[in-house]
Amino acid sequence: MKRFLPDEPKQRLRLKRHFAALAASFIYTIIGFYLHIKGYFRTDAQFLLIVLGAYWAGLLTFTFIIRSGLNLKLKDPSMTLAQMYWSIPFMLLAVYMLNDLRGIMLMAFFALLSFGTFRLTSRQFLTITVITLLGYLAVLIALYINQPLRLHLDREILYFIGFSLTCVLMVYTGSAASQLRERNRLQNIKLTRALEENRKLATTDDLTGLTTRRRFMEILGKQKAWSERDDSDFVIVFADLDHFKYVNDSFGHHTGDKVLQTFADILKRSIREIDYAARFGGEEFVVLLNNTDIEQAKTIAERIRSTLENYNFNDLAPALSVTVSMGLANFREYNSIQETLMSADNRMYKAKQIGRNRIVWE
Repeated sequence: MKRFLPDEPKQRLRLKRHFAALAASFIYTIIGFYLHIKGYFRTDAQFLLIVLGAYWAGLLTFTFIIRSGLNLKLKDPSMTLAQMYWSIPFMLLAVYMLNDLRGIMLMAFFALLSFGTFRLTSRQFLTITVITLLGYLAVLIALYINQPLRLHLDREILYFIGFSLTCVLMVYTGSAASQLRERNRLQNIKLTRALEENRKLATTDDLTGLTTRRRFMEILGKQKAWSERDDSDFVIVFADLDHFKYVNDSFGHHTGDKVLQTFADILKRSIREIDYAARFGGEEFVVLLNNTDIEQAKTIAERIRSTLENYNFNDLAPALSVTVSMGLANFREYNSIQETLMSADNRMYKAKQIGRNRIVWE
């Protein structure tokens, strides 16, 4: 049985529920044969076998569709409603063929409706219940018109009233279960969004949209392991905006924030998808250039430096001009994350000391 069940959890659960429905159908099939032997069915064995054969052919078709995965293309992969619609006509036909003991088939209807309690929406459950009641009523009317001697009218009316009241109760229960499912679904969506937002806040700088310092250090650890495994190199770039305190003091913190966002956008446009840029704090940024040597990193860093130097900030402040100092260090020079970071940081400060708006790589 385990080999027959699919590996995908939801498909596995759908097939298990379907097997439960098959087991219930098998029990009622055995009961049907027993009732036929005892003479309660007004039909011959050949017709009964044809009806049961058609019924089981449909059920096994559902089994094949679910096991093969074809159900995943449907709006309702569980096909609960379709299986219920398939079963109802055969159950009504069994009610019509029974000479007596129609109450047994009412229990079969309850079993059928119970399978939809935790899958159908309130409207679907109400629809299937109304169809069941109307179908049962139609069978009683057909018997009363065509074969009244097979019908104990008073008893059948009591059966129908009791059946209807029980169905009403099941509709109420099914609707409550449907509302509970919908409420849980919405809560799960909200929870997922909240978790995603928390993850984003933990890994993404709120102002610039760049990676946070903590997340960047995690990425560096993984990159170190990859580089040691495949003998590749990477470069760390430390960047610090020049005279940023002057920008804040002279043009305001709002303008300073816009400058930080602008530089973050320049970083994003200047690096590849396999690279990472992070805001380390204040006006300090760091970049990881994967599978890159110092010569390639110098070209990228120069592109970043010149783009910022020539950026037109007239929309913010006509007199505003911003530059950046950068230090570069490659991992293979030190084979240590901390030493590579420290070297890039020291070289960035050296760029500050020798005049700013420049790149130091040795």
